[in-house]
Amino acid sequence: MRHYTLSAAIGVAILSSTSGAASAVQGVVSGIYELDSARSDNAFKAIDSATANISDDKRPRARMRLRKSIAVNRIRISTAGGRVGIAYDAKTPIVVWIGEGPIKWKLIPELVFDVSVEADDGTIALTFRGEDSERTSKYHSAGQDLVENTTIISPLLSTPIVYSQVYNKIN
Repeated sequence: MRHYTLSAAIGVAILSSTSGAASAVQGVVSGIYELDSARSDNAFKAIDSATANISDDKRPRARMRLRKSIAVNRIRISTAGGRVGIAYDAKTPIVVWIGEGPIKWKLIPELVFDVSVEADDGTIALTFRGEDSERTSKYHSAGQDLVENTTIISPLLSTPIVYSQVYNKIN
């Protein structure tokens, strides 16, 4: 696992150092972004609302897993050719090829996801498939901002969780 983490970190570093050359995803600007809470939906409130009707014995675990998978204040994103590199805060970076099969990504030992990425019309869509949920986060640039539109589905939820977040470019 240590080799994979090191390889992923090197991959993100390489992707981060690429020039602004044309890539498969023209609409997403590589850079480092911080969450703009004032212009973003409160994702934790959306999770709390969506999980309110889950039985008492399952609700705490469901909320914990969903919250851990979305708790992000800073994103580093890079695109080069057909690759996307993305790192959330200090978590293990993800490097994945657009349109290829999923890779395994371990957020924490209890949360392992199959991650895949698609690109279309200036939008990057990352899909995280886990044991009990699936999250699709679509990213696109709006000026110097990065906009994330996310949908989470789970058999435990009666309706999908949907929220939008805005990140300000800092580098």
